[in-house]
Amino acid sequence: MLVAILTVIALFIFVQVISFISWRDMKRRRKSYIRGKFGAVPKAREWNENRRNFCDLYPEEIGVDDITWNDLSMNQVFDRINQCDTSAGEEILYWRLRKNAMDEEERALFEKRVEAFDRDERLRESVEDLLCDMGKSSASYYIPSYMDSIEEYRLRNAWAYRLLQILLLVSVITALVIPGDSALLFPAAVCGVNLVLYMVIKMKYEVELALSGPAVRLLEIARKLSAKKEIAELYPELEGMVKGFSGVVRRAKLLQTQKMNVNSGDPLGILSDYVLGVTLWQITTYNKIVSLLSERSRDYLEVYRMIGEIDAAVSTASFRRSLPWYCTPESESEKRIVMEDIYHPLLSNPVENSLTLARGCLITGSNASGKSTFIKAAAVNAVLAQALNTCAARKMRLPQMQVLTSMAVKDDLMEGESYFIREIRYLKRILDSLNDEKMTFCAIDEILRGTNTGERIRASRAILEYICDKNCIALVATHDKELTELLKASYINCHFSEEMGENDVTFSYKLMEGPATSQNAIALLKIAGFPDAILKAAGK
Repeated sequence: MLVAILTVIALFIFVQVISFISWRDMKRRRKSYIRGKFGAVPKAREWNENRRNFCDLYPEEIGVDDITWNDLSMNQVFDRINQCDTSAGEEILYWRLRKNAMDEEERALFEKRVEAFDRDERLRESVEDLLCDMGKSSASYYIPSYMDSIEEYRLRNAWAYRLLQILLLVSVITALVIPGDSALLFPAAVCGVNLVLYMVIKMKYEVELALSGPAVRLLEIARKLSAKKEIAELYPELEGMVKGFSGVVRRAKLLQTQKMNVNSGDPLGILSDYVLGVTLWQITTYNKIVSLLSERSRDYLEVYRMIGEIDAAVSTASFRRSLPWYCTPESESEKRIVMEDIYHPLLSNPVENSLTLARGCLITGSNASGKSTFIKAAAVNAVLAQALNTCAARKMRLPQMQVLTSMAVKDDLMEGESYFIREIRYLKRILDSLNDEKMTFCAIDEILRGTNTGERIRASRAILEYICDKNCIALVATHDKELTELLKASYINCHFSEEMGENDVTFSYKLMEGPATSQNAIALLKIAGFPDAILKAAGK
């Protein structure tokens, strides 16, 4: 007997030691992972549409529309920034980029938080360690949608479950008071009904039960984060909000413990699941959790947003470290944009350019010289300035403004819209958005290229002259040199150029003053190996 007891004790100690070693190894690997990714360029990931779930709850706050988002390849820009540890962080980072607006007070607070995580390595790593406990499970991305419609997840007829619990208690008391086997029939019947009901509900509401776990886990992580002195100073409202959910966390812990016992395959855990199932305890506890969350769903979404803000601030600090150089933008009260040594953040070996705009600008140049990349760089940095207070530049000064583009135009066969129809729809939405309240910065690539030359130049001139009289600065890339002459009184002219060799072409990608004077289309055909007959005919 003694040998058996000692064997059991030895096995228990062995299991605990193995668990501790595994836990320490996990912590060591996580710490290495956290340190390794900070300041590094994120690895390419498959795009996850669930990142927009939080944003979809607040469509009225979207400042960057779908056309501009796609024109600027903002999914790729998001992936370039994203070093978030949680689904909440990814959703808030996405929401920030789409919202694209911060007042001066919010900007100062955001900058204070980003700088704190950049400066304090110990704080950053301890915060990320907690955030990794939340992670990015598929269920966690649906938390905002779950909370927004949580009332639908409440089990109906809660009174019936309470009644069955009372009947079970009464039947057990009756069996204890009244002697005889017949007295056991009543509690046995109630137990049978309760157990069947529990199994049915457990299968029917398996998804809802799965969603409640990550939702409550976030509250527990929020509580641990708010207990940190530095986080309490940076996010003072977090602690008070989390305290209001203490009842939820306490009940959920009991449910999670029971669930872990069942999932472990422990016979005692499985047996206890059926025993508790008879009492309907899990069902009524889950319903109480949902009721409490439903009463404070708006507060919960605010806690969710704050956890995401913490994660997004850490990710922004990492993004800054990964850039060749960056700056925080300065506010401008006039209709003016100042860009010094600006570049596109997706380029690994960027060429910087500088430009000051107090009015619109036409950018000309030969094919592949850098026109489109530059206007995209300007627009992307305008978005980053207002969303993350970060620019891929040495200096950037700009007013609060909306950013709109017309670039990657495509026809739509399903809608029966030609390229030109789509293009004029894109341009019309820009014109409709112009107002005196807030400046508009619009980037247009190859304006009206979907129609013939004569009409294109006349219509382009009319549109651009209309824009220049509004509260708007337009950055327009074009091959139409006629526009540079027709609009020289209202638009400044810049260009990109190249050096032609015998068998190659070299681009400097540097922005120069004045309109372009060179052409390279035929030379590029020659370099590409087109037949001489085509080259001679084209040369005429």
